[in-house]
Amino acid sequence: MSAPRPAGRPTVTAGPLLVVLLVVGLAGDAALAAGELTATRSLVRRLSATGRGQAAFTMTQTDPMGGPDVVQRGRIALEPPDRVRLDFTATGERIALRGDGGEWIQPSARQMVRLKREQSGMASWLWEVFLQGGTTALTERAKGPGRFLLTPRDRDAGLPEGITVLVDARGLPAEIEYAEGGGAVTRYRFRDWRFMRPQGPRGFTLTAPGGYATVEVP
Repeated sequence: MSAPRPAGRPTVTAGPLLVVLLVVGLAGDAALAAGELTATRSLVRRLSATGRGQAAFTMTQTDPMGGPDVVQRGRIALEPPDRVRLDFTATGERIALRGDGGEWIQPSARQMVRLKREQSGMASWLWEVFLQGGTTALTERAKGPGRFLLTPRDRDAGLPEGITVLVDARGLPAEIEYAEGGGAVTRYRFRDWRFMRPQGPRGFTLTAPGGYATVEVP
């Protein structure tokens, strides 16, 4: 994460993942039955068939004040219906989200933040779109070959005004970009998508390393 976090005072409204927005609330098969988005269809189907997908990513956040971009690299793992894990290479941060909650390990503050069910859901809004299809909350418009603009059906839902998705030759997400509050732009680029059998909840549950404080988000 890019925002500073004093020890014992976790920040949950900034950074690449913990953006306080609404969640898309569909099960994967129900999303397909309701009609598919081209931008999410291939990933949803591959996850449904195999149980697990993972990829390397580069995340870039712009500074609306004109400062240098913040660039972080890591790996993401997704398992339907609601499991997400991000591991950041340079910082050692790890984030695990599940339907019943989650954990966020922050080496710079030597703490693990424990997230409740509702906080985990708000944190995983973007990944829920790609786990479950996004058809209830979003509409889609083609913007060129392999490029799509997803816009919220409900303008008051708290979602970004637009999420731009670029898919690769297999139809899998290659790039996702959206604007956050204050004018910052977050962009993920993905490579090396792989699919395999799921690990289950154990692979998406983190424990605090020795000497780390455990912090409950109020």
